[in-house]
Amino acid sequence: MGKVGKSTLIAVVIIIILVAIGGFYSYQQMTKPKSPTGEVVLKVKGKITRTNVGNEYHFDLAMLEKMIDTEFDWECPWFGKYHWEGISLVTLLKELGVPDDAKYIKFTAKDGVTAEYPISMLKEHPNIILAIKMDGEYIPDDKVGPLRVVIPYDQYPELEEDYPPFPFTVGWIIEAEVG
Repeated sequence: MGKVGKSTLIAVVIIIILVAIGGFYSYQQMTKPKSPTGEVVLKVKGKITRTNVGNEYHFDLAMLEKMIDTEFDWECPWFGKYHWEGISLVTLLKELGVPDDAKYIKFTAKDGVTAEYPISMLKEHPNIILAIKMDGEYIPDDKVGPLRVVIPYDQYPELEEDYPPFPFTVGWIIEAEVG
C-alpha cells in the first residue's frame, strides 16, 4: 500500500467534516416541527427543546389531530358520557422535547383557570389526554373546547382525590408551560 499524501489526508478530513455538518443540518431540518397553517389553538413555552415559533411550540387543530393516539369512553360530571379522543400527555411531552429534569406541565384556560400536572404522575398514567374530540367531533366551545385535559377516573380512581375533576379536567385550554 502506498503512502497517502498530506494534501490527500487533509482533503479526506475536510470531506468527512462537511458530510457530518451536512448530515447534522439535514437531521435538524427533518426534525424541526412544522409551523401551524391554521388558527393557533395551543401555545407551549418553557422547558422545551423543540420549537416552531420563536421559543415556543404552536399547534393548530390539524397538527394535534395527526397526533391522536388515545381514545376511551368517560363520563364527564358536567356533560355526561362521551367517547374522547386526544393525545396522551406523555406523547405531547415527547413531541415538545421535554428534558428529563422537567417537573411539570401547567395548562391555562382562556378564563384563567390553571391546572398543573407532575410529569412523573403523567408517565405513570399514560391515558391522561389532551382531548380534541368527543364523540368523533371537535369539542365545541360550549363543552369547554376546543382543547381540554381528560383524566379517565374510571381507569385511575386513585387520582380523583389529589386531582379532582375541577380544575384538573380543565377546558378552554389556550396555553401550556413546562417547568
